Amino acid sequence: MVVTLVALPIMGLPYSADDTFNRNQALQPFLDQVRGAWDINLAWMRNQGRFFPGGSLYGLIVWNALPSRAAYMTYLVLLNIVCVVLVSYVVWQVARSRYLAAFAGFAVGMCMQLRYVSFDGLASFTGLVQYTLTLTLIAGLAAGHICRGGSRWWSLVVLVPWSLAITAYEVSLLMLPAILLLIWAIGPPIRENWRRWSWATLPLLVPAALEFGVTMVLRQHPKSVVPAYQIDLGGPVLATMAKQFTAALPFAQSTLIDAPFDWRLGLMLVAALAVPTILAWRPWAAGPSSCRRRTSYALIGAGAWAWLTPSLLAGVTVRWQESLDWGVGYIYLPYEFVGLALVLTGIAGIVRSYAPAPWARVAFSVLFGIVLVACVLTAAENILNVGTLVPGPAGPG
Repeated sequence: MVVTLVALPIMGLPYSADDTFNRNQALQPFLDQVRGAWDINLAWMRNQGRFFPGGSLYGLIVWNALPSRAAYMTYLVLLNIVCVVLVSYVVWQVARSRYLAAFAGFAVGMCMQLRYVSFDGLASFTGLVQYTLTLTLIAGLAAGHICRGGSRWWSLVVLVPWSLAITAYEVSLLMLPAILLLIWAIGPPIRENWRRWSWATLPLLVPAALEFGVTMVLRQHPKSVVPAYQIDLGGPVLATMAKQFTAALPFAQSTLIDAPFDWRLGLMLVAALAVPTILAWRPWAAGPSSCRRRTSYALIGAGAWAWLTPSLLAGVTVRWQESLDWGVGYIYLPYEFVGLALVLTGIAGIVRSYAPAPWARVAFSVLFGIVLVACVLTAAENILNVGTLVPGPAGPG
């Protein structure tokens, strides 16, 4: 319910960013749409050295299946909720703790600030970021299932979503080390069952190597026509990286760019949602964590990678060195939201491992309460921002 309220304000938004013209694709004959998508892919490959035909295929499907704004925005709401649920399920699979799974879901939700006035991966761009993130999580879950004794046929469930993800948006490729780290943490020792590890990881490694190879071939020569996505290590790398990195923090938008916030609305939602939730879950009554300590460390390591690596990508990219602002961030912020959530969940897992010590119970309860309240306040911020941007009966404000 709490996370649903975080995403639900998307329903009140109009089309924005690339969606304003991409939605018109469905007005053309389908064969013309296919030709146009192929021409765009060729232009990206030649001018930018980028290879993601799966993104165009995904766009064709979305805009033909969801021609109305209401249907499209509902799809984005559902896609965001699915991402949060999958993150929680990943943590449950890793830690076998419903408390940590809930903690992870609230931690992702507290980061999901709508940025309608800028590049927003949550409420625009065809939901491409959440789509690839969902596929990445599914591939990782399937690989983990193989390591835990699942059938080798699950390799197809790893191969297909992962291949779709990395050919739809290249940032998914950067998540490979984080996936492998989580698989290592939950699976048996590699030396004891290397065949099962091979069936789990080869469907990840082989497509990744092919995608990386194609990209390197395309980027062999400088793209002087449109160099926006080229790497420049001589520019303001650290400053740009810091802008992207901090934009993933909860309330980065309201604190760094002074966006409006109504504390009365926030407090009412805390009373209506956070207080009943924390009383129902009673985190202070939770026993010791069932996950191994190395699992918590793996969550922290995988989360740090998912949070830091996209920030580094923004830092070295010419376009974002020139145009990124504080508190905004580029559209792949949802990957960083998940990364921050995993870092905090790993820390919470370490704290829980010391229970039933009284201090550990209190510390975990405080952490649980903080992320829950922050998630509710993010929902309030989203409701307020959408109401401000779309006043009156057109919006929820």
